[in-house]
Amino acid sequence: MKRVLSLLLAAVMLLSLAGCAIQPQTPSTNATTEPTKPTEPTVPALPDNTMTGEELMMEMKIGWNLGNTFDAPDGETSWGMPATTREIIQAVKDMGFNTLRLPVSWHKHLSAAPEYTIDEAWLKRVTMIVDYALELDMYVIINSHHDNSVYMPTPENQEAGQQYLSAIWSQIATHFKDYDYHLIFETMNEPRVEGSSYEWYIDTRNEKAMAAVEVVNVLNQSAVDAIRATGGYNAQRWIVVSPYAANYFSSAMSAFRLPEDPAGKLIVSMHSYSPYNLALNVNSDVDTFSKADYSDISSPIKSLHNKFVKNGIPVIIDEMGCRNKGNDEARYEWAKYYVSTAKEYGMVCCWWDNGVTTTSSEGFGILNRRKLAVYEESQRVLQGLMDGLKTE
Repeated sequence: MKRVLSLLLAAVMLLSLAGCAIQPQTPSTNATTEPTKPTEPTVPALPDNTMTGEELMMEMKIGWNLGNTFDAPDGETSWGMPATTREIIQAVKDMGFNTLRLPVSWHKHLSAAPEYTIDEAWLKRVTMIVDYALELDMYVIINSHHDNSVYMPTPENQEAGQQYLSAIWSQIATHFKDYDYHLIFETMNEPRVEGSSYEWYIDTRNEKAMAAVEVVNVLNQSAVDAIRATGGYNAQRWIVVSPYAANYFSSAMSAFRLPEDPAGKLIVSMHSYSPYNLALNVNSDVDTFSKADYSDISSPIKSLHNKFVKNGIPVIIDEMGCRNKGNDEARYEWAKYYVSTAKEYGMVCCWWDNGVTTTSSEGFGILNRRKLAVYEESQRVLQGLMDGLKTE
């Protein structure tokens, strides 16, 4: 009997335990009934470009143009310069330059309108030179150089110019969107109406001339919009914009407007080979430089400082030079005064080096790119550039 009772009690206990095992648990009022979603990977935000224009100019210090090279529309060596090597860019850095301006003409390396697709090999070659300089911790400016025939600033050509600049800058900016702020874009080079009476200097009484100034404003806006729309570092990258013909008179006039820019990272370009008869005019035998010539250099610099630099907008003199006339000491004094004056007013100078030193032409060459050495006739002008940079 005890055995039966024991068996019955054991059976009851097993049934009780089984019942406990299969009883559903009552969910807590604080429990979550939905399944937990997997955590999405966090994409780190790009660092803000907090550098001011003044700080940027101090970092860029002084620049050198790789002239007569990628600006040659038919190709890198078509104007007599050798193919650019890493050693050439190293030599530029060793001379004391911290900024490379890389002028690039694109219009012969594209498909037809309206796509204007950039030739992959051409863009790859440009990228190689950019990389050479960035690896040396230099700043680099790339632009649209001898493309003025495509975006010539007339009202009749405005739409075609906008289409061209939007197309090429969308591609260039997308290609370089992951490059940091050491890379700077320049919308155009000396946009002007070629062959006109106002090609280089604007007569404000000339309606066609003033219309051209307005078209340049529109073209700059199209280029800036295209660059900013690509995102990445381009959302805050510094962009150089050119006034009509890139001269002082055009940038100083009220008709020149800066593009609207959400990033507020614009630089104004100025080209100035002054005094003209000494520095640029191949038909002039003027070969001296004295205090009487100072104002030709200082007046435009002071004027643009008051208009732009004082208001937080940097100005870069991204083409300047004094051609060789066998006048070493005059060129030394010219270079020292020019760079020191620009530095005093917060601007950077970029020497135009076309690789030519002959006295009968525009001899602006400093670096012998084949020998990787400074031309003997250019040693004093280079010293003047660097001494001007050291002036406090």
